[in-house]
Amino acid sequence: MIKTNKGFTLIELLVVVLIIGILAAMAMPQYFKAVERSRMTEADTLLGSIAQAQRRKFLQRNSFTTNYKGLDVSPKDSSGSVYYTKGSPTAGTNGNGFGVSLSGTGFTDGIARATRHADGATLQYQYRLERYYQGDNVTCVGTNTAGEELCADFCGIDNPQTKCCNDGDAAKTDGCPAPTSN
Repeated sequence: MIKTNKGFTLIELLVVVLIIGILAAMAMPQYFKAVERSRMTEADTLLGSIAQAQRRKFLQRNSFTTNYKGLDVSPKDSSGSVYYTKGSPTAGTNGNGFGVSLSGTGFTDGIARATRHADGATLQYQYRLERYYQGDNVTCVGTNTAGEELCADFCGIDNPQTKCCNDGDAAKTDGCPAPTSN
C-alpha cells in the first residue's frame, strides 16, 4: 500500500507567496497612479464648475471675484480665496486633497489653481492644475518627476514636462494660453 501525504511543502508555499509578492509589487505603482488620476479628474471638474460660476459673475459685474462667498456655487463652509477639498493643512485636519485658490479679477488674469496637498507628508505626485475662467483647457504643472509624468498623461503627450496644456499639443510647454480680450 502506497501512502500519500496531502498538502503543500514549505518550499511550495514560499514560492507561491514570493510570486504573489512580485505581482503585487508590479501592480501597486499603477494602482497609485490610477488613484491620483481620479483625484486629478475631481480637481478638473471642480475647476470647470468654478470657471462657469466666475463667467456668470463676470456677466453680472464685469469682473471676477476672488472670494468664494461671491460665487453662486461656492463649496460648503468656504470663505476667502482658498478652499481645501479634504481639510486644511493649517487646521491640523487630515487633509489629502487640493487647495483651490481664486485669483485675478480681470478678463485676462482670472484663474483658479488646484494645488495637491497633504498634511505633514511628502506626496509622491506633486502637481498643480490651473484654469483661466475664460478658457476651456487646463494647464498641469508638475513639481516633481512623478508629477511631471502624471501631467504628461493628463495632457495626452508622451514626454514628461514641467508644464503642459491638456489640449494634447506637445508644443505648448508653457501651459495653456491666457485669454486675450473680452
